[in-house]
Parts: sequence; C-alpha cells; structure tokens
Amino acid sequence: MRPRIAVVFHSRRGTMRALALAAAEGARAGGARVRLLRVTDASEDGGPWPEPVAGPDDVLWADGLVLATPTYFGNVSATFKRFLESTSPLWKQGLLADRLVTGMTASTCTHGGREATLLSLHQTAYHWGSWVVGADPADPVFRSLGGNPYGLSAESRPRGTDGTGTGAVEQRAARLLGRRLAELTARARPTIAAPTAAGPVKVTVVHYADSGPARLLAQECAAGARSLGARVRLRRIGGASGSAHGHAAGWSGSPAAPARPADVAWADAVVFGGPARLGALAAPLLDFVQSLEPAAGPGPLSGKPASGFVTTARPHAGSESALLAFHHVLLHGGAVVVPPGYTDPSVFEAGGNPYGTSHPLTAGAVPSHAVREAARHQGRRAALAGDLLRRAAAENAVGTTAAENVREIA
Repeated sequence: MRPRIAVVFHSRRGTMRALALAAAEGARAGGARVRLLRVTDASEDGGPWPEPVAGPDDVLWADGLVLATPTYFGNVSATFKRFLESTSPLWKQGLLADRLVTGMTASTCTHGGREATLLSLHQTAYHWGSWVVGADPADPVFRSLGGNPYGLSAESRPRGTDGTGTGAVEQRAARLLGRRLAELTARARPTIAAPTAAGPVKVTVVHYADSGPARLLAQECAAGARSLGARVRLRRIGGASGSAHGHAAGWSGSPAAPARPADVAWADAVVFGGPARLGALAAPLLDFVQSLEPAAGPGPLSGKPASGFVTTARPHAGSESALLAFHHVLLHGGAVVVPPGYTDPSVFEAGGNPYGTSHPLTAGAVPSHAVREAARHQGRRAALAGDLLRRAAAENAVGTTAAENVREIA
C-alpha cells in the first residue's frame, strides 16, 4: 500500500491554496495517496475553492498531514484552529498518535509571525502524539526562502494572472516539503516500510552529567530502549568520570563516556536531556547539539527521530518551554521530533507533559517511580521510531482506484 497524506488548507486570498496544491503534487510524486482538503467557516459562505471540506475523519484516514494556514497575529487562523479542535474526540481515544505532520504558512511581512505560526501547529501535533517533520535545513531551495527549518513560510500576496498568488520558488519548496513528508511517512508505517537486515536498532541517549536527576532519567530512557532489544550508547556532556559523575541514588552501571558527534551519527534515534535554566536546556548540552547543525548537506541528525527530557527547579520553571525550545534546535539539525505525546498512561501519571519527560526538583532529588516510567516509555518510543525510519519504503506499493475513496485526489 501507499502512504496516505491529507493536505489541509485554509485560504482566503489564494496563497495557501496554491501552496497546498504544490504540496499535494509533491506528496503524489513521493508515492502517496493524497486528499486535498479545505477548511472554511460560515462567514466565508462556503469559501471560493472547489476542494472538499476537511473533517476529523480525514485526519484519522491520513498517515501524514500537511497543515497549511495563513498567519494571524502570530498564530493560526481562527478557522483553522476550529478545525484542529474538532479532532479532540479522536485525540481523547488516542487515535491520532504516530502520524507525521508538517506545516506551511504565509504572511505579508517577513517577520510577521510565520515561525510562531508553524511552531503553534507543532504543539498541536505533539499533543496528538504525532511526529513533527520540518523542512530540510540543508536544502538550497528552503535556504533561498530564508532558511526556515520548521516548515514552509511564504509571502502572502494577491493572486496574479496565473491565479497562484505565490512565486515559483515557493511552489517548488512546497512540492519538496510534500514529497519529504510522503517519503518519511512511507518509511514510518510498518505496513509500508520494507524489513531491514541492519540488526538491532541503535539509540544514543545524551545527558548533562552534572545533574544527578538527569543522569537517572537518561538511565531509564536507555533501559526502555534496551527492553525492545536496542543497542544503546549512554553518553554524557560535562562531568568527569570520577566524583562529578559518581553514583547518585538509584544509579546503576558504570559511568557514561563523553558524547561525541560520532555517537549521534552512529544512532538511528537520539534522546537528549538535562536541567532547564532560564527556559532552555543547560548551555553545555545546547552547545553540543548546536554543533550538529549541518553547514551543507545532511548532518548526523538528519531524518532521525529525536526528543528531549528535562529537570527543573520548580514544576513551571521551564518544564514545557525548555523542551519546546529544544525541539526547535532539533529541527535545525534536520531531525524528526518524536516526543512522548499522550501515547501511554505513564505520561499522565508523571504530570502529563506531552513534549518530553520532566522532573521538578521540588518533588525530590530522585525522580519518582511515575517519572522514571515515563522516561522508560520515551526510550521505547525512540527505539520504535528509529527502527522504522531507518527502513526504506517497500517496493511493492500498489496503486489506488476511485472506488477506494471518492475524496482522494488522484
């Protein structure tokens, strides 16, 4: 079978529809079955576009989604937000997990909230438990448009004589983004991806060693991945092999070796973690991850699932903001962000953080059993995602007919 991609857009002046058409074309070129859909509201009197109206069932149908909305005050349009909120019944049943999601937006000003709008789309995907795919940061087409790694951002302009409302480079970028999503989605679906003979999946867990709780959460992530048969490298940033990385309460095993870029290149999936300081992960850990950003061509994180965990001084001292900011860093490296989402009861029991496991120090120097179980789940999730994304799409994908689904745009 082929991956199923839903391209869902809201467009008033035509820019977002033009980008959606190009993304749908790219997804089809990447081997996907595509539904091109619009969202509208009563004030638009049905909207000017002929595409079918999107509904929650279209999200359920899709393996991957391109979400395309104009920027309004640095956020998605109210019309698009209502569509996203209509998926709540499916989310409550856990039916939206493990889809791949990317975003596109446009505004009249270069710095009028385009990045903020894409990042808000990502947050919805994290709550669904979906994986977030950005643009390829090394692609010269996206670099020529301003180098946005979070998705596609374009200039909103009235439709020209060709009815597109966009430039040729922007449409090319939309096609590339649609194709990238389709190809990654094909690899991420067990029924579509080809088996691999590469041996056990490889997971690297990198932590900031000067934080005892972070060391323990790293150990739990590693244990979760190993429980699925993964080969794991537990690596540290900072700390020495002696007292600074001594055995904290609850620690077992030998001290971790220092992290190197080669450990990330070796892995099929990577998890990073450390303390939050001023709403961001500790600077030494960020320095290491930022060194992985490719100057040209794909870097060691490109196309690999990655996520983070965090410790904080208090429950609301960066538990969410530090992880969200770290996801931005991962997208700059070309990674596919695979956070825990609400994909296991352990996430709720540990405080309900869908962006990554978090532990406030006010709860004790040693993370609770619930938090440690959430970290194990995050490690298992990294191993499962890494195993899928290292595979190639199966060669025996079959075509589709109109009878399979009349809403599909062939």
